[in-house]
Amino acid sequence: MMPYSKRITIGDVAAVAKVSPTAVSFAFNKPDQLGIDTVNRIRQVAADLGYMPSPVARALISKRVGSIGLLTPQPLSTVLANTYFLTFLQGMSSMCDEQEFGLLALSPIDGSLDRVFSRSSVDGFVISGFDEDHREVLPLKKRRIPFVVVDGAASSVSSVNVDDEAGAYASAHHMLSNGHRDILILMIEGAFGHHDEGGHGVGRRRLAGYHKAFVEHGADWRDEWVLPAASSRSGGEREFNVALAQGMRPTAVLCAADATAVGVITAAHQHGLSVPRDVEIIGFDDSIESNLVRPALSTVHQPIFEKGRSAVRLLTRHIDGDERAEHIVMETRLLLRDTTRTRAG
Repeated sequence: MMPYSKRITIGDVAAVAKVSPTAVSFAFNKPDQLGIDTVNRIRQVAADLGYMPSPVARALISKRVGSIGLLTPQPLSTVLANTYFLTFLQGMSSMCDEQEFGLLALSPIDGSLDRVFSRSSVDGFVISGFDEDHREVLPLKKRRIPFVVVDGAASSVSSVNVDDEAGAYASAHHMLSNGHRDILILMIEGAFGHHDEGGHGVGRRRLAGYHKAFVEHGADWRDEWVLPAASSRSGGEREFNVALAQGMRPTAVLCAADATAVGVITAAHQHGLSVPRDVEIIGFDDSIESNLVRPALSTVHQPIFEKGRSAVRLLTRHIDGDERAEHIVMETRLLLRDTTRTRAG
């Protein structure tokens, strides 16, 4: 028995199994180079000694780390406060399990993605909320590291998006068709004037959908009634309070994220407003909390789980050497629950 203070090495296994270190390496990395009895004997000795193959060594031999990274535009503490990302991670994880990949969640270090790239030992990246040509993403292209864009524009690399414009249009059309004209719109933070920031592609498409509905209904579009909000409960509360403090009295609120809409519900109740009698609210995502909050949130459904699975499927294909770019756009649909006076059906 080896002492606990000494890490078991490939040489230790080779000595006990009476084979060469190369044979031990083959037993774990190229078993087809050895007879089945030899492989089983070496692995049994390794198990008895408590030997674990070095992931670094295995990566050098196989040229694969066995992990992929998810890059998000905001710090992970902010991202995980939005239940959208929890469902997205579940979708990614389910496909990672099937493909036998590990998953590493990453966010900018001191505002830089380049520092993340240089410090992360992964085979490729799923990049959420950035366009392919974003200045922070360009180092990946130069280094020829496989990546897939989610919720962003791409041409030469694969991407997974939903029809954001159609979903936003449907929610605005519903409100306008029911006579609302004093409509507050809370957009994804970073959608206005900050086109270098993460998430602006999604925000721009959803903003275009809202605006299209206003034009078709001949309703006045007021820029001052469009506010950027963090995709969080606190972000929704804060911006709804800002709107009221500025003298706005919306009868309807369109939110580009469910997390923001949940904050609006909270703030409305704090001001003594009844939802949906005094103010109707529609979110976007159909995240976990949209059906848990009370009243249940009317929202635009997007297939979050399937987005995560598709992103990993495309990425692992690229890691295996298939460089063909595929662009997936998934459908959205309006779900009317209890924060609007009219429900589905």
